[in-house]
Parts: sequence; C-alpha cells; structure tokens
Amino acid sequence: MKRLMILLVGLMACLEGWAGSIEYGPWVTESREDRVTICWLSEKPGMAYVELADGTKVWETFAGRRIFRRLHSVKIEGLESGTELCYRVCGQELVDDTNARNPRFGDIYEGSWHRVRTFDPSDATCRFSVFNDIHMQVGEYSALAAQVDSAATDFLFLNGDIVSAGNYLADTLVRYELEPLGTLPAGLPVLFARGNHEGRGNNPQLLADVFPNADPAPFYYTFRHGPIAFIVFDAGETSKSRSILYSGDAVYEDYLDEQIRWARKAMQEPLFSSAPMKVCMLHVPMIDHPDKSDYLLQRWLNVHFVPMLDDAGVDLMISADLHEFMYCTPGTMNNPFPILVNDDLRRLDCVYESGQFVITMYNASGKEEFSTVLEVE
Repeated sequence: MKRLMILLVGLMACLEGWAGSIEYGPWVTESREDRVTICWLSEKPGMAYVELADGTKVWETFAGRRIFRRLHSVKIEGLESGTELCYRVCGQELVDDTNARNPRFGDIYEGSWHRVRTFDPSDATCRFSVFNDIHMQVGEYSALAAQVDSAATDFLFLNGDIVSAGNYLADTLVRYELEPLGTLPAGLPVLFARGNHEGRGNNPQLLADVFPNADPAPFYYTFRHGPIAFIVFDAGETSKSRSILYSGDAVYEDYLDEQIRWARKAMQEPLFSSAPMKVCMLHVPMIDHPDKSDYLLQRWLNVHFVPMLDDAGVDLMISADLHEFMYCTPGTMNNPFPILVNDDLRRLDCVYESGQFVITMYNASGKEEFSTVLEVE
C-alpha cells in the first residue's frame, strides 16, 4: 500500500508538471530588422517569458503587470538588423488566483532552444514561401509545408483563407493556421495577410492575437528583408452583398480608405522607397477582369490602389482568393505590373538573387506547376 501511495504521488507530480507545459509553439511573427515577436500556446493559463542565451528574461506584460493566459506573445525589441537570437519560451502555470494579491503558481516549464534571425535590409538575397486558400485541409497543408527547405528560406507568408471563418477560438486558429507547419515557425518568421473568409464569423479579432502586429495595424503593414520591400494590405470581403453577409455590421469601405491614407505615407519611407524591388502582398487580387462581372471588389481595388502602387514603383503583386492560378502580365487586367494569383492548395517559393526574382509553384505532391523569372532593374 505504501509503495502504491508513493507511485500515485509521483504520478500526480508528473501530471502537475505536464499541466503547465507548451501545447504548441513557439512561432515567430512581426519580424522586422529591429524586433521579433515570439508566440506560443500553453496548456494552462499562467505567466510567461522568453529566455535568451545570455540569461535575459523578457516577460509577457500588459500595463505594468505580468499577465496570466494561454496564448502568449513576447516582443523582443531594440535589436540590430541581422541579429541571430537563441531563445526558448518558458512559463509558470497559474494554479490558484482566489487571493488576488497572492496568487499561487506551479512549477516553471522551459521549452527547447531555437534560433531566429532578424530581417536585414543589407542582405543580398530574399527567400520566402507563400501559402493560401488552404481552408482547413490539414493534410495538403502539412504536405506543402514539409517540402520547405528551412535552411534556404528566410520566412513564411500566409496569404489568407488558411481557415474558412473567423469564428474560432484561439487554440482552434492555432491548430489550423500553424500546427500543419510543424516545427518550421520556431526558427522561421510567419507573416500573415487576412483573407476574406478569415474576416467572417464572430471572432475575427482573435487572429490579431495569433499574429500580433502593431505597426501600424494587425493586418496591414510594411517590412523589408534584403533587397525587397513588402507592403501588405487587408482587402476585406469580396461578396457583392457585404452588408447582408455581415448583417449590416461591415464597414470595409472606411477600413480600405484608412489603408490608402496610410500607404501613401508608408511607401515614401526611405527603407521602403530605397529597396531594389517592391512587392505587394494581399489576399484579393487587384485586377479588372474583363470576363468576370461579379469581381466588384477586385475592380474597386484596381481603381483606387493600383495607381498609387504604380507611382511608388511596385514591381509585383502576389495574391490569392480565386482558387485558380493566374499570371497577369502588365496590361492584361489593367495592371501596370505583374499580378500573380496563386491557386488553392499550392505553395509559391520565391527567391531574389542578383537582380532576378524567381517564382516557382508546387502542388502538395511536390510537383512543379509553374515557374517564371522577373528581371528587376
């Protein structure tokens, strides 16, 4: 009996240790030349921090307090471009908070060590992979991700509609947006553009917790890595009956006007304007398709965004949404620069090197289905 009690106590101790462990992660997002944000999902709510190789601990805080939750994000700021960080995520489960002034915590958990490198505008190359329109088809998504050569990739870009609606809780969003990527996000930044389906439902704001970004807003921003400056937009909803679809609560027109005002200034910033190549990323293609009378949003974007992007010297747009592949050479869709529409359940591998930008599209079986080279002046 005594031996049995010892075994039970040991088992309970093991279970208590596991209770505060990592459920998924980490993943790196909001990567810039001077900062990264590291996220993970713990099994139980608790305090959390990122530990760096030199012993520095950066705690997750809000308004002067360490906070207790499951979905964690810690921003590491004040870095130099091209800095390689060795980090691990750690935390401590909140066991009892009935005494607000003296909560009780469990054991500290410590994750594995990982490395990530901040973006560097002085790099000679830029290499990234793009996923879109997965719509929660985990098998194909996992197969596409498994083909990525992490040693030859600088970041991953999720270009919308990885899930089919924004009415899921955070752990479900993590399960479908990130888990099929396997362990890649621990060392490769994951950047994100919201798709029209991800704007639907009753919890679309939760994606901002999964992909935290505050510069200037969760779903539109600029960044630069190597010779390429990127501008990312959130196009909103594609439906003709947007007010009906959202029971009258959609205000995308104001939201798009807000992005136009921001973009005019953002593309004048030296870090963007000085880049040898400029790429626009968004879910909905800004095309004026002569055979598609229902492409109302696409045409609106084409009229109101494309001239501004052309004036700023944008060289290429990478988009999605249509569930078919299109490569629109300049002039075919009222577009002054090429617009690539990636097919669903496909991956784009993109490489800039020595004035050439190579795009290759693969299916889930690893078969190459398209490739082209852009000469960048």
